[in-house]
Amino acid sequence: MVTELTNNYELVTIYSPEASQDETDDSIKVINEFVSSNDGVVSEHDEWGMKTLAFPIKKFTEGNYSLIKFTILSDKINELNRMLQMNESILRHLIIKV
Repeated sequence: MVTELTNNYELVTIYSPEASQDETDDSIKVINEFVSSNDGVVSEHDEWGMKTLAFPIKKFTEGNYSLIKFTILSDKINELNRMLQMNESILRHLIIKV
């Protein structure tokens, strides 16, 4: 018998320094709505602000960091990952199972 498991995850995103605060806020809102609409819960959101990157990404030397902690069914992570890859204002993202 296979049961779907809900797991805790952390998502760190690096937004382009050219992205406006509104674009960043909209992106975070879309992520929160995705988690909520898939029976997940966002437990924490933390803006880390602009940081210097260790190496250039897409010719940018700094990025705006954000951390979101959430719980969601494990089979929805691939869909979230694809959604984040299509967002042009996100330079990099990392989803970690806690």
